[in-house]
Amino acid sequence: MKAGQLLGERYELVRELGRGGFGVVWEARDLRLGRSVAVKTLRHRGPDSANDIRRMVREVEILARLSHPNIVVVLDQGEAEDEPDRVSYLVMELLDGPTLAHVIATEPPDLARSLAWGRQLCTALGAAHAAQVIHRDVKPENIMLTGPGWEVVKVLDFGIAQIGDNLDPLTTTGSVIGSTRYLAPERWSGGPGTVRSDLYALGCVLYELFTGNRPFTSTSQVGLMNQHLAHHPPRPAWLPAELGELLLALLAKDPADRPADADEVRRRLARTVEGIRELRRRADAAWEASGDDRASDAVGRLRELVPEFARAFGRYDGRTLRTAHDLAVSLDRAGRTAEAYCLLAELLPAAVSALGAQHPDVADIERRLSRFSRPAQPCAQGLLAALLAG
Repeated sequence: MKAGQLLGERYELVRELGRGGFGVVWEARDLRLGRSVAVKTLRHRGPDSANDIRRMVREVEILARLSHPNIVVVLDQGEAEDEPDRVSYLVMELLDGPTLAHVIATEPPDLARSLAWGRQLCTALGAAHAAQVIHRDVKPENIMLTGPGWEVVKVLDFGIAQIGDNLDPLTTTGSVIGSTRYLAPERWSGGPGTVRSDLYALGCVLYELFTGNRPFTSTSQVGLMNQHLAHHPPRPAWLPAELGELLLALLAKDPADRPADADEVRRRLARTVEGIRELRRRADAAWEASGDDRASDAVGRLRELVPEFARAFGRYDGRTLRTAHDLAVSLDRAGRTAEAYCLLAELLPAAVSALGAQHPDVADIERRLSRFSRPAQPCAQGLLAALLAG
């Protein structure tokens, strides 16, 4: 097939977007409605083509029953001649953004955006599960971002999804179907997909999204299988504690130990978001107190907040270090200048290491330090570490 070719006397191929074992995806122009669409094409050729075509038909059936803003929309299907073969095609909405896999590999998002995307993934999977559809291939490559600022998540590629009790010939028990990096332990023995096997795959995706690293990294199939069956990835210490615990719960080896459904995962992500907002509200209130001649009160509040930020975001996250900086400023305003100097002196190299020498927060610390005279008594060591540990 080539650009300019017409399918079904309606869809003019514009450019190839991607290809794989399951066919070629094109950008096309719907001449009837005057809009751009995505067209997945599959040739009637090769030993597996008959099964692939049945899977395409299955994908149409599944997407037609899933009407959700976070699931790709199917628009049409058909067949066309492309000598010497026939071609089946599936028409879907054209998505203008990258895959989640591309974003993670090139520009990992911040925690707030990752949490927003994670909640959208949960709502999409929850809608599919409510319609008795198990995706069975949840992975970053099957998640696309679209809309202004890539704010909207779209789940796609339901070609190997399972409907209901898995009794159809395309999804028979005993064959391992899915991407091995995201495959639940019970699926490695050929067991059918379930809500909780999809949630395990979601856990792998979220772990990668929130940390930038996959939870299971072996380069061989046997190694991956052993890791999925027996290896427990560490809880990322720099993430909010509740979020880290959720990731490990999703990756539990026993399905019964995982969250019950996607809505429970969404609610727990929402609690993490609210916890972060509450920390920020308390930090803002403490800073305001420091500027309202209540510096001593601010010192007490910020001493409590710094270790909480450390547990929520990590000891050397910018938000944690900024809160420690605010504490130093409040100490100075409360007349405790030597303590303020000593804390800033320890904070500066930590901030340079974590944020980089050119970061505005580092420049702020340097400016404040330059205004102090060195205390007569040497600074005690380990002030920052003790503060971060609470």
